[in-house]
Amino acid sequence: MIALDFSTFLGRFHPVIVHLPIGFLLLAIVFEWLQKRKEATSYHSLVSTAWFLGALSAILAAFCGWLLANGGDYPESELFWHRWLGVGLAVAATVGWWIKREPGNYSKVIHKLLSAGIVLILVLEGHLGGNITHGEDYLVEYAPEPLKGLFSKEKPENEYPSLSDVDTVLIYPQMVYPILESKCVACHNNKEQRGGLNMEDLVAFQEGGDNGPVIAAGNPLESELFRRVTLSPSSEKYMPPRGEPLSYNEIQVLHWWISQGADPEKVLNPKEVQEGVKPVLLGLYQLDTEIKPWYASVSLEPLDSLNLNKIRENGFSIKSLGAENNLLDLKFSGDSLTAENLAVLGEASEHITWLSLAGSNVQDDWLEPVAAFTNLTRLQLEKTSITDAGVSKLQGLEHLEALNLYGTQVTDDAMESIAALPALKRVYLWGTKVSPKAINELKQSNTDLEVIGGINGQ
Repeated sequence: MIALDFSTFLGRFHPVIVHLPIGFLLLAIVFEWLQKRKEATSYHSLVSTAWFLGALSAILAAFCGWLLANGGDYPESELFWHRWLGVGLAVAATVGWWIKREPGNYSKVIHKLLSAGIVLILVLEGHLGGNITHGEDYLVEYAPEPLKGLFSKEKPENEYPSLSDVDTVLIYPQMVYPILESKCVACHNNKEQRGGLNMEDLVAFQEGGDNGPVIAAGNPLESELFRRVTLSPSSEKYMPPRGEPLSYNEIQVLHWWISQGADPEKVLNPKEVQEGVKPVLLGLYQLDTEIKPWYASVSLEPLDSLNLNKIRENGFSIKSLGAENNLLDLKFSGDSLTAENLAVLGEASEHITWLSLAGSNVQDDWLEPVAAFTNLTRLQLEKTSITDAGVSKLQGLEHLEALNLYGTQVTDDAMESIAALPALKRVYLWGTKVSPKAINELKQSNTDLEVIGGINGQ
């Protein structure tokens, strides 16, 4: 540990020394140019001395830079060319000093190539070093737009793949790991494991680094990974130390995943996504986790006009749910309903999603065909003589979300049938014979169900 600390201490002299070879070598080239222009030899000793100081400082800068890179949390992918161009500069400067000691022994072509090569290496090396320290767009960040467009890389509006099918998303491999891969894996991978942490391999990632696990499942604030990415950027332990930091949305995804238990095999459940996380997932992955009514997910061809006319002739008014949705909203508006009227609807059973029989003379037995309406999501039976027997005939409605029984004859005995409707979100029981006790029991056993009313409308 002491040896590592001392090498880091020496490495941090790199930013101090790195400017010296730039100055000395450019000065040597200027002296040489002045010497040829004035056809004088008075600059010979200055040229040789400047090349010697340039070579010596280039060697020291490369040495300190190598030590700094070993302990400075810099991505290996960004260091490779900067490291070896630095070594190349030190070698080229040393060769240059040797040549300039006796310049008459070498042709003008060699002198020109040497000077041009040194200038090119200095430009490239300085550019790469600036990118590592300040980021790729630092130089042109505030440049005029035309100039900025020539040199800066255009960042995609969204760097993560879109996730369209909410029912098949695996949270870790499709949401969390792409963030880690983008911001962390460059320094923590199978080949390079800063701090002993490998985030490229799941098993190794779960084991953690030199100081143990970096994830405390269920507790983001106790997770070293989350703590590091939310430190002040001025902190030495802030991650990532270089490059683009994690955005607010990326941090929120990590917080959410860890809070949910950090399970690498967990499938996304839209019901478990908190309201504050929904816009984050929409922004990063174009993933809409808002729970939509069933009818919004159904795609059907339009019902033919002959069936539509037949339904109207049997006393029903028809509305469409929208230009892009071919499901139907039906309401009985005739004088007297019959079982035959309802039987006609069987030919359109898939297309009916809202059905109102409110205020009609519908009977319990007539509701049996309605249970075959596979896409029915809203059923209005208010102000009818429907009883518990009628409600029991609705058990086949797997997607029924709203049931209005206001002013009917249902009693406590209907609660079991109502509770068995798997998708039900709202039931209206105001003005019925259902007791407050049964209402409370229904609410307690079905916490996702909104129960409106009862004997007293409570």
